Amino acid sequence: MIKNTVNIVEPYDFPFAMPIFHARDLLPSIERIPDCSSFPKTAVLTCDIEQDHGGRVGSYELLETPAFLTSYLDWCKSKDVPVSAFVVTSLLGQYPILRLLQEKQIDTHAHSHFHVMPTYYQHTREEILQSQEVFRTFFGHSSLGYRAPQGIVMPGDDDTLTQAGFSLDASLFPARRFHLFDYRALPRTPWLWKSGVWEIPSGTAGRWMMSITYLKILGQRFWSRLLNDDDLPRILVIDSHLHDFFPVATRRTLPLPMRLLYRRNSEGGFALLSWLMERLREKGYVFTDMSTLFRRLTASFSFEKEQALVVSEAEPFLPADATAAGNGRSVSDL
Repeated sequence: MIKNTVNIVEPYDFPFAMPIFHARDLLPSIERIPDCSSFPKTAVLTCDIEQDHGGRVGSYELLETPAFLTSYLDWCKSKDVPVSAFVVTSLLGQYPILRLLQEKQIDTHAHSHFHVMPTYYQHTREEILQSQEVFRTFFGHSSLGYRAPQGIVMPGDDDTLTQAGFSLDASLFPARRFHLFDYRALPRTPWLWKSGVWEIPSGTAGRWMMSITYLKILGQRFWSRLLNDDDLPRILVIDSHLHDFFPVATRRTLPLPMRLLYRRNSEGGFALLSWLMERLREKGYVFTDMSTLFRRLTASFSFEKEQALVVSEAEPFLPADATAAGNGRSVSDL
């Protein structure tokens, strides 16, 4: 197991602290970055199925009350938007409502979903392997993809994903989360890890994370300016959680910084998501699910004849010989 020796505290104790996970640790593991400039504009709505607020409040109300998940799925159906779910596999078998997800695109969101990174980062290998094993036992087939808690990928996780039988990872945000990670140097479009697993990163606009949580916190006016940017990635994965749409009473037990943030547009999740979907469709994006996007990516790109992507010397934190193959752009241009 690969372990990080950094002394890590619970990140929300210091919400404006410097990030502790960096792109420089992952860039050498990138094998190829295809040129997606001609790929059809595609959007994927994902939903992380987990404990309330990722386990920070000690409740499971959003899963114990079936109406929350059914309302979310019915709303998406009414908007003609397929849902790609990532489920914490330790919850399978405990909540019958999760059987509804069998009819949807569903993959794994770790096994335990530790929100305290000192616990999770020391057990990423076990979490990845166990999540696939439990998923396969419950659903009768392997999970296509994996999503790590809080968007954290450790060096070596791509090899474990391959060993576990995953074909894609959808964990990373090429953005900065001030107290947790700085992944702005990562590509904003899908890439291939050296292990052979695809990374389909979550969407960004102006390097802000395209999640319903951030949409609510920053508001429609702020996002209107970001969406006017012609430099939006042609593939946008939108992250959501049930707590983005259904505030639960235990939210008041969150750490103070989080409570203050979640007050913003607390009842506006569906309205803001509807607005975002309309704006993206106006810009030519078509919504699909994760497995369909993956099939189209693998059908569209063949790497045998591609030129090597030389890592720019402007990135001083990379080894001098660190290279990846792709479309000829330097990492600093991504």
